[in-house]
Amino acid sequence: MHMPNMKAKTPAVTLETILCGSNPVMLRLDEEMTCVANSSHPVLITGESGTGKTTVAQIIHHRSPRAAAYLVEVNCAALPDALIESELFGFEKGAFTGATGRKKGLFEIAENGSLFLDEIGELKPELQAKLLKAIDQQKIRRLGGTQDIHCNVRLLAASSRNLQRMISLGTFREDLYYRIAVLEFDIPPLRERRDDIRELVCRQLVAEHTKAGRSEPAQISEGALSELSSYSWPGNIRQLQNVVARLACKANAQTISAAHVRAELARFSKLGADTIILPDSCSYLLPGESLEDFSCRMRGSVIEAVKNRMKGNMTQAAQRFRVDRSALYRMIQRINPLAKARVDGRNDLAL
Repeated sequence: MHMPNMKAKTPAVTLETILCGSNPVMLRLDEEMTCVANSSHPVLITGESGTGKTTVAQIIHHRSPRAAAYLVEVNCAALPDALIESELFGFEKGAFTGATGRKKGLFEIAENGSLFLDEIGELKPELQAKLLKAIDQQKIRRLGGTQDIHCNVRLLAASSRNLQRMISLGTFREDLYYRIAVLEFDIPPLRERRDDIRELVCRQLVAEHTKAGRSEPAQISEGALSELSSYSWPGNIRQLQNVVARLACKANAQTISAAHVRAELARFSKLGADTIILPDSCSYLLPGESLEDFSCRMRGSVIEAVKNRMKGNMTQAAQRFRVDRSALYRMIQRINPLAKARVDGRNDLAL
């Protein structure tokens, strides 16, 4: 039988040590979470897989007045459809074959605390309707039951899928979206905040040496840090933690070098270290947007992604596109005539 992850009275999780360094976007997110924690409204946390959505939910709970009660976590994608309803709402004896006794659901277990539904976009439409009713009325009914049970629970939800796109496709209820997204956080992917990578790596190396009982953390070269900062990290924070943990274990008394990093990143051959991940904005057509406008917007997004990967170096960006530098300069001006692309002594490319 699946057992939900329940956490109570644990030390407060700090965003700085797990998710970010000094990136302004993440520091602002930290401040917003402190403000939101005192509210009782539902929270929707969005972002790619591995960006730290579960950690954000834990932080909100532990900073809230509900911190002394349970935070019950359940991954909706990890439970079979036949089981998830009974897990959420519980059941009475005889409700179905095998129901030999009464069982409380996760809503009841999370009483006075928080219920975190990870990957809420995986719920089937019929279960979405029951969840909406439970949130609106703050009541649930066990399977096979005849009485409603009041639940004082704060709902936290997360999704790595674009729920608004799912609404347009008819696979996610619009009314449920507006109910769970009263307060919303979007966690940026790691490739959009590369300035945090150095600090995240150094902090994890300290944590790894503490776990291993070593006297000093593994040393890492500037070249290795540069390699880590240049990688696109399709698996985000989770992938970075995986790589740093392996590097720390293998380091022994050696300094982690750029060659060590390249060898570890070579394991992820599906995308490759040179793959550049494009933003979600390249995957949909805006209302009333023409093909020409879409093409310009997409080109601008692609150039911006390459610029970030190349740390603003116009020569390297042009080489990546296999065009000469002046052609890329003209392309940028055509895409956005109002943006003044300038080239200074450092060969910087600015859109």
